[in-house]
Amino acid sequence: MTEPTSSPGDAGTGETSTISVGFSGLGRMGRLMAANLQQAGFDLTVHNRTLSRAESFASSTGAVVATSGRELAEAASIIVAMVSDGPALASLLEGPDGIAAGLSPGDIVVDMGTTGLEYTQRARRSVEAAGGHLIEAPVSGSTAAAEAATLLVMTAGDEAAAAAAGPVLAAMSARIIHVGGPGAGVALKLAVNSVLYAVMEAVGESLVLAERAGVPREVAYEVFASSSIAAPVVKYRREVFEKPLETPVSFALDLGIKDLDLTLALAEAVGAPMPQATTNRAVLREASAAGLGGADIGQIAVHLRGGP
Repeated sequence: MTEPTSSPGDAGTGETSTISVGFSGLGRMGRLMAANLQQAGFDLTVHNRTLSRAESFASSTGAVVATSGRELAEAASIIVAMVSDGPALASLLEGPDGIAAGLSPGDIVVDMGTTGLEYTQRARRSVEAAGGHLIEAPVSGSTAAAEAATLLVMTAGDEAAAAAAGPVLAAMSARIIHVGGPGAGVALKLAVNSVLYAVMEAVGESLVLAERAGVPREVAYEVFASSSIAAPVVKYRREVFEKPLETPVSFALDLGIKDLDLTLALAEAVGAPMPQATTNRAVLREASAAGLGGADIGQIAVHLRGGP
């Protein structure tokens, strides 16, 4: 396990402006990450499946807009994809207007989403067939960490290509850990997320337990956030657990189900027993079926208590 020592400006001639970067996927996390690239001085081109979102971002930051994945790749030597799932990544990469069609030999595609092993392997084949390199670089951290550029990035794949992408990744993160060869980034991201969902479901259950035993919600959560269980997610998810109907969605519950589907598929493929992940997915599926699929995953407590 190694960590790049590069920082923005270490590649090329030593100026971030000499690195042309493409960024696709301007969702809740992506737009904050792309803004940090722009602020770091990279020559930035952006793309989004909903074009108006890219145009809005460009108008406020000065970035250039690409209308297709191919156009994005033609404008950049390092292309970052921060999309919601594997099918979205395949759609972005493949076809006559996809990123792969616009790659030049040696270009680097960085997959920063939670894609899963099957689609990451598919993406790697598409990129390598075009002469490029695919780097897995999933992240751990909240939207606040994305905004502050304090994400953890887990890179995997060709180590030289990961190091070449280091200045771009460093502009969006506080730490980069190279975790291994192809597939290692996918596996670790799913492993981290599995723990994350376990913590949130446990917090939801325990909060409801305390409430029904007569402890006010805010008092119970104050103890949670001050005790030995006070992981970062317990602290930064506090508002949605305490005031679920007043807190904007930062991570939809259905995305948690998607991630656990990928986790359990990987677990089956490698023969890893994951009874807790299986149970957690079942509870999230129940909450989604009850109408909370588009709500923040912190609203799992709403489902468990039967109301806000």
